[in-house]
Formats: sequence, C-alpha cells, structure tokens
Amino acid sequence: MTQVQTIEELSMSRMTDRTSASVGEASALPLSFPLAMAKIEVHPDSPVPLYEQICKGVRAAIWSGDLPPHTRLPTTREFAQALRVARNTVVEAYTRLVAEGYLVSNTRRGTRVVGDPPVRPNFDDAVQPAPLAGISAIEIGFHARRVLDAPSMPTASGKPFAIDAPDPSFYPRNQLGRLIAEEFRRAPASDQRHAAAEERRFQVAVATYLRHARGVNCDPAQVIAVNGARSAVDMAARVLIDPGHTVQIEDPCQHYVGAAFRAAGARLDPIPTDSDGANPQRVLGPPPRLIFVQSSVNFPFGAQMPENRRRAVLDSARMSGAAIFECDSYGELLYSGGRVSAIQGMDNEGRVLYCGSLNRTLGPGIRAGFLVVPPPLVEAFSEMARRIDYGPELYVQAALATFLEQNDYALHVKRVRAQYSARLQMLRDALRTFMPNVRFSEPKGGLHIVIYLSGAGCEASVCAAATAQGLSVSPLSQFYLSSSRSYGLVLGFGSVSERMIEPAVKRLASAVQSGLSEASAA
Repeated sequence: MTQVQTIEELSMSRMTDRTSASVGEASALPLSFPLAMAKIEVHPDSPVPLYEQICKGVRAAIWSGDLPPHTRLPTTREFAQALRVARNTVVEAYTRLVAEGYLVSNTRRGTRVVGDPPVRPNFDDAVQPAPLAGISAIEIGFHARRVLDAPSMPTASGKPFAIDAPDPSFYPRNQLGRLIAEEFRRAPASDQRHAAAEERRFQVAVATYLRHARGVNCDPAQVIAVNGARSAVDMAARVLIDPGHTVQIEDPCQHYVGAAFRAAGARLDPIPTDSDGANPQRVLGPPPRLIFVQSSVNFPFGAQMPENRRRAVLDSARMSGAAIFECDSYGELLYSGGRVSAIQGMDNEGRVLYCGSLNRTLGPGIRAGFLVVPPPLVEAFSEMARRIDYGPELYVQAALATFLEQNDYALHVKRVRAQYSARLQMLRDALRTFMPNVRFSEPKGGLHIVIYLSGAGCEASVCAAATAQGLSVSPLSQFYLSSSRSYGLVLGFGSVSERMIEPAVKRLASAVQSGLSEASAA
C-alpha cells in the first residue's frame, strides 16, 4: 500500500468483530483518519496494557508501509474517542513511540510518522554471506571480544517489571519539550563562542543544583556533560584504568559497570553489600585503582549508604591511594530516610568522581547526565568527552540549563518522586495480598524491588514461568560478580502504571507458584 487510505474507503468493508474495541466501530470519524489507524484494536481484558496494544498496532502499520513516513496521525483526543479509551492512554502510547523514534510531535504540525522510522527487527531471516574463497575470515579484536563476551544489560521493554525503565509519560512535555524546541530553532550551525557559552551555562546550572541538593562542592568547570551513568563509567574506565589495575565494585551492580572496567583490562574485586550498602572493610584483594559505589540509592535493593559507611569508603580510598566513582543515578528517587551529603562533599583530597543522571526522572527520551571530576582530571576528561562525543547535543544542554535555572526541574522531581513512591506502595500492598508467603525487599528509593527465592533452581524455574506469562523479570543472581550471591527476581516498577500493578502481580503470583512447583518436582 503506497498511499494512506481514509475512513471513506473503510465503509466498503465494515468490520464485524465486536469482541474488542476498535477505531472502525466509531460512528463519526474525521475523513482524514488513516485506515491503518482504523484497523487498530484494543482488548480491555488482555493482560497487555492498553497503551502497549496501541503501540504495537502503530508499529505494525509503520513496518508494513500502511503508515508511510510523514503521515499525520489523529490527535490524542480523536484517537481516544475512536478507541473508547482514556485520552491519557493514547498520550502514553504516543509518548513511548516518540521516545522509540517512530513518531515526532510538533505543536503546530501535530504528531507524524518520522521520515526514517526504525525497521522491523528480524533476526530469524538474516542471511549470513558465504566467505570468499581463499580468504580467511576477519576476526574482531581482543578488546571488542572482552566487551562482547560480558553479559549484556537486560533490555527494557514494554512488558511489566522491566528493569531500569522509567515511565515515559512523566516526561515534562509542556515545559522541557518547549525549551528543547526553542533551543533547537535558535541554535546556530557553527559558532564556537555560542557553543562554549551554552556548555558553560549547563555546567553552572548543574553545579548550583548539586550544591543545594546533594552537598557537592565543585567549580562549574568540573562538570562534564554525559549521556548518562553508562557513558560516565565508560569514560572513567578509558581515562583512569590500565590493564592489570584493580577495580573494587559494589556487588551486586548493573552489568555495564563491570563490563566497562573489564574491557579496560581491570581485575574486578566485588565489595559485599548489606542493608547499609557497600562495605569496603569486607573486600579481599590488592589495593584498588578505583572504588565504585552507589551512595544514595543502590541497585537493585534501593539501600542508602549512611554517613559512617561513606567515611569508611573515603578512608579505604585514602589508604590505598585509590579514586572513588560515586554513582548517584537514582539519588533523586529517595522515598524514605534522611538526606545525606554526597561522598564527594566529604572529600578534601580530590579523590571522588561524582556521577548523576537525569534519565530516571525525565524519562527514557532524554539521555543526559553529568560527571563531576576532581580539578586535576578536568582537562583529560573534558578532552575525552569531546573526542568521543559522550554528551547530549548543545541545544539539549541549553534547554536543561534553563529548566534547572528556573527551578522547574526541582518541582518536577518532587512530583515524580511522589508518583513513584505511591506506585511502590501499591506494589508492596499487592505483593502482600497476592503473595503473602514471599519475602521481598523494602527499598528506600529507586525503581526496583527484589523478591527473594531459595536457590538457583527456583530462580531459573520462576523466571521461565514469568517470561511465559509475558512478564519481564530479571534473575537477581546475574547481577553479582562473586560466587557468594542471593537468588530471586528483580522487578522494575517504573513503567508499570498504577492500574496495571494488581493484574501484573496476580500473573506474577501464578508464575511463582508454577515455577516453585516445577523446581520442587525436579
């Protein structure tokens, strides 16, 4: 289909399926309503969230060519009325599709399919070309092999309980979206003075915010713009680590942390954790070059490191002459416990690299964060960031600077924190109701909760059963570096809406019961 058919053409073949809500059932639709959108159906009784059903329908229409590039979509109000769903459901679907790169939204032009949408992933039909006769296969390098052999981070998806998946509907479209659009329109093509001024403005805004919110003491020049915590860790590994260096890493931790330092040739020593976070006094091994800790909210337990433990980390680094990488990517999402100053604010010797991320609070569509480095390292890190292009575009930095300067970010964080806190409480209540015999963590912050299981067999069986139920759970054991580990499920509640928590937990309870029965039978 090369052209978009309209609802007029739909009248030639009326849809007869009445078991679900669909656009085709509406009695009065705009003449410009695309037929591809009219074919989309939503099933209220399905365990798949309504917004994800809409996303799947739109993606399929784009992949098939029924919605060609630049096609204008109905407004959220029109589409919601046609589907007989809440407008917020369509808003959430459009927001997710914009974040995934399928749609683009503009105040004046409406929501349209992008000019070059992502192609449909299809790994099964991939054809491997035959090697040329007489020529040996080209092999990848040793450094790349170390990166690719490491376990990869589970991919966030639209399924319930995907990890590290903030809610895209929390993106502040009205304020930040407008600022980004304005900065994009007025940004000159190439002006070094303008670029330097916008970079400096972002640095000043971040430094001011961190001084008040985190007790971080830094000059604006120490702030390096990055795309998020992953970029900051990768840059630290490139700048500070040589093959043979020892890096102590809080255990458990996200996959990308160990992968980055392992790729740099480092020896990894796990730092055991308890209810107070990482405990450097329990580490065995040679003196480290760098110590990686999560201070405000750790992954996946959501524990907060108290002040005495933070000072213990500083003392350990001082005795070994090590640097500290303080990862505070979930620091804005602390729901209980008092605010404690960052380790960086306690550091008088210039040992701490402080990393923060805006992705968790602004949503997955914004890839922005910051790395505060000690003054002697500013030149090296700044140059590395420029050469490898670690940071967001300058117009995004300029918009974020304004967002921070006008105190809009602080107000946004307050609202988002309250919403996630309420969502976490609803998840706790649902777990107690439908899984009363299961023990789970009590996080003080973050976007995850852990359900504990008795062993590796139970973990594997329950994960398989949950996957079969359409749930995106992650096994707890895979995030450990050491062989001394706990077993269970890591559940992300960031993208699970309030109305979907109870149905998702019911499915999880069924999966846990099925998995435990299978494990005991084996």
